Amino acid sequence: MTTIRLPSWGEVLRGPWALRLRSGGTGAWLMRSEADSVPELSCRWLDGRAARTAAGALAELGQAFELEVPLGGFGDLPGAVDAAETIALLVLDADRLLEDETDALTPLVAALKESSDRMSLHVIFQARELTPEAEAVLTEFGVAEIAA
Repeated sequence: MTTIRLPSWGEVLRGPWALRLRSGGTGAWLMRSEADSVPELSCRWLDGRAARTAAGALAELGQAFELEVPLGGFGDLPGAVDAAETIALLVLDADRLLEDETDALTPLVAALKESSDRMSLHVIFQARELTPEAEAVLTEFGVAEIAA
């Protein structure tokens, strides 16, 4: 049996803008349940299974960030999100994220990174395994591995 160490929310909030969680969905759910004990942290979800295309990912982002106006493209995200609270975005099943339009992963991660530069946004990409291409994109944008 493999044991996965989940980071504390303190580690997440003091750490880099994004982390790579190599676990099944249970790890993200456990993290979500612990988020309730962190004042001023708003935990949001993006379901990779529902975001297999760019249109699906844009719709999921709109729901996650509670946007009133739909996003026209990933580049619109940093200007559309204006939150005073700290947001943790848990990207579930990141291995399925943009699975049908893999070229869209780079602009999506770039938009999330730019958004995190403008506000207190921390992203956790959850998936047991990713394609080498997806791993390369996350590495390019400085997504850190959770230390064992």
